[in-house]
Amino acid sequence: MPTSNSNRWAVLADVCTALNMLCGFLAILSAVRGALTRALWLAFLAAIFDGLDGKFARLAPAGKGTDFGLQLDSLSDVISFGVLPGVLSYEIFLKHMHVAGAVLGFMPVLCSALRLARFNVLSAKGSAQFYVGLPATMGTLTVCSFIWLDPLLPAPVGGLRLLPVVLAAVCLLMVSRLPYDKMPALTFHRGWTNTRNLLIFLFGLVFIPFFPRYVFFPLMMVYVVAGLVRGLRGPEGQGSRAKAEAELNEREKR
Repeated sequence: MPTSNSNRWAVLADVCTALNMLCGFLAILSAVRGALTRALWLAFLAAIFDGLDGKFARLAPAGKGTDFGLQLDSLSDVISFGVLPGVLSYEIFLKHMHVAGAVLGFMPVLCSALRLARFNVLSAKGSAQFYVGLPATMGTLTVCSFIWLDPLLPAPVGGLRLLPVVLAAVCLLMVSRLPYDKMPALTFHRGWTNTRNLLIFLFGLVFIPFFPRYVFFPLMMVYVVAGLVRGLRGPEGQGSRAKAEAELNEREKR
């Protein structure tokens, strides 16, 4: 781990990564013990630390963290955004599906690992405009936000009956090649797209802690659907998807 003053941002990034890992571990323990609300909040906190480690890494020399930090971040993310959603979903619903539930509970572990391995390969070959596939962090937040929303659903679809569908969809989106926005820069001087995304991010950061059941899942759907629209519909979306796939294919050939 770097220790020089010039790399203090990289050190802070690694500390946030470790805190992300800690929150993910504690969330898994909470889920196993039946403390659902605590597990959901710890997952939210893990996502915040995951965002902070990326911001600190970009403040480091050369605008990126260390190779060590990149690998540590991915290992941490597999715990917090792979193992955690799998265990959480299994404990609260999937275990009633027996073998099928165990297989489905394993899918976010596998898909997040595949997604993060691909991210590391692409990161080593240069930066891209979009993420390729739904980020594992956002996938976990989508699952957690749905669990929060579920008590508001009508009886025929409530009781977490739709959780397997949500989990399967998130897993497919993680390993897809759809282009998803990166975390916005913390400035209003990077154009309209960054400003819009930053406003949505700040809105969520302020209101999710107070109204998670009403605000969280709709905001996650905005992000998920935006990637689908960009990748599958309209000339701009098709162009973005083509660009993301072209970048991916080109790097895979190197």
